[in-house]
Amino acid sequence: MATRIENQCVDCPPEMGCLGQSCPKKNIAVYVCDDCGDEIYGDIYEAEGDELCESCLKSRYVKVM
Repeated sequence: MATRIENQCVDCPPEMGCLGQSCPKKNIAVYVCDDCGDEIYGDIYEAEGDELCESCLKSRYVKVM
């Protein structure tokens, strides 16, 4: 799975002050589906060594019943 770190700064108001590197919005891990390349929101599924979003998991396997 590809993972990238993003700075999702929300530009806090000056009266709050910036927390710098300790800000929880500064270094956010973003997970990417190995199949479609989209960001994964929610559950991550492992199949045949790949880490997939739910949509790609469903398209890879056929529901029997």
